[in-house]
Amino acid sequence: MVARTSKVLISLAAATYGVEGANPFPPLGPYTPVSNVMEHSQMVFDIKDITTAAKAGEWATAKAIYTGGRFSCKSTTSQRTLQGFVSSSTATAKLSGEAFFTSFTSGTGPASPKWSSLGSGRLGLAIDFWDALMMSALDGTGSLSGTSADVTSMRTYAVTKGVLGILTMYTTHEMESAISKVAAGTVTDDKAPHAWDEGWAFLYGSMGSGASSAWEFSKKRDSDFTVDSSAAAVAGTISASTMLDDYFRAGLVASRVGGSITGLVAAAKNVYRMLALSSIRAALKYSYMTQKSSYAAADHMEGYAYFLAAAGWVEQASPGTGKAVLALLDPTKTPAANLYCNVKKELVAAYAPLGLSCAMVGTYNKFGTTGYTEPTCTGVPACPSNVATLPTGVTSEAALDTTQTCSGNVDCTTALPSTTAGVCPSGGLTDGATRTATIGMTSCFVAAALFA
Repeated sequence: MVARTSKVLISLAAATYGVEGANPFPPLGPYTPVSNVMEHSQMVFDIKDITTAAKAGEWATAKAIYTGGRFSCKSTTSQRTLQGFVSSSTATAKLSGEAFFTSFTSGTGPASPKWSSLGSGRLGLAIDFWDALMMSALDGTGSLSGTSADVTSMRTYAVTKGVLGILTMYTTHEMESAISKVAAGTVTDDKAPHAWDEGWAFLYGSMGSGASSAWEFSKKRDSDFTVDSSAAAVAGTISASTMLDDYFRAGLVASRVGGSITGLVAAAKNVYRMLALSSIRAALKYSYMTQKSSYAAADHMEGYAYFLAAAGWVEQASPGTGKAVLALLDPTKTPAANLYCNVKKELVAAYAPLGLSCAMVGTYNKFGTTGYTEPTCTGVPACPSNVATLPTGVTSEAALDTTQTCSGNVDCTTALPSTTAGVCPSGGLTDGATRTATIGMTSCFVAAALFA
C-alpha cells in the first residue's frame, strides 16, 4: 500500500487542535466527535437487523425496520428511519442541490464558496431512486417479483447492500450541511462540527470496529485489492477505509472555529473520491464473480448495488462512465459476455479524472489463485500516467477540546443491544472524562493546497 506522505503548507492555530483537551465523547473507531452523535451512530443496529431479517426471508420485519426505524432515536417516542433519509420528500427538501446527490440526479450543484469544481456528468436518476429499489426488493415487486432462487437472492442483496448505499448518501448530506454552516459562519461545536460528526456517525456507526457499516464496505474492498492472496500489502494501492478516517478527521478540524471552508470542501471531495474508489473495486470484483463459472444472480445484484453507492461521483468526474457501468451491471438484464472486461474498459477511463491510477486501484487479489483466472481484456484504455500522490489528511486520532456534553442512551421502540462502543453512561461523563490529544504538529496542518 502507499505510505502517506505529509504535504504541509499552512498551519492552523494550535488551539484548533488542542494539546490536552476535555472531551467527554467516546471515540467512534478512529474518529472522536466533538458533539453528541450517539443516537445517530446507532443507525448501524438497524442495518444489522434489516440484514439479518432479509437473509432469513423475513421481508415484513426488514420492511418494518426500514420504514419505521428501531434504534436511532430522536426521542423516546420518535426514531430515525432509513426510508426517511431517501424518500421523495427528504430528497426534495434536503438532498436536492447538494454536490454528491446532484451527481446522481440533475442540476448544477451548490455554488461557491460552498463548493467548487463539480464535474459535468449526471446520472439523471429519479430523486427517490434508492427508496424505489429498496421497496421493490422488500415487497418483491417489479423486476424483483417471483420466488425463484435467483430473484430471492437478488432481493436479499438489493436490501442488504442498498441500506449501505443509503447511509452513504445521508453521510454526504451531513457533510454538505457542515459546509453550509461554515459558509454561514456557524462553527461552534453544536453547529458545523456537529453536522460533520453526524456524517461520520452514520458512515461508521457504534458497533465495535465499524461492523455492519457503510465504512466496513470500503474496508472489505480494501482487503480484496490492497493485499495479495497471502495478506501481504501490495505496493502502490490505496486503503480507502484508512483515507476515509484521515479525511474525516481533517474535515472536523476545518469545520471548527479557526478552520477553513476551503479545507472542509477539499476534505469532502477527498472522502467522495474514496467512496468512488470502493465502488469501482466492487464493480471490478463482482462483474467477474457474476460470470466466474456460471451465472450468479447474487453477485450480479451485489455489484450493481455497491457500484450505485458512488456511481454519481464517478459520473460527474467522467461523463458517461457511471451510466455505462450501471447499464452493464443492470440486474434486470442478462449481462453481456465477458462482463468483467466490459466493466473494466469503462472504468479505467475514469481513473485520471478521479485522481486515481491503476496502481492505486489495484487488482482483485484472488486472480491467480486456484479457480480464479483474470480474463484477457482487449480495448482497455491505457492506465493514466503521472497521477499525483493523494493528499494527506489528519493521520492520527485525537480527542479535540470541546464544551459539548455527553448524555445517556435513549431507547425509542426497542432497547439497544448490549454494547459499549460510542455510548455515554447514563447521566453523561463529567469529572475525569479527559482524553489527551495525540495529534503531532506534523499531522495537524490543514490548507487548501494540501487537499488539492
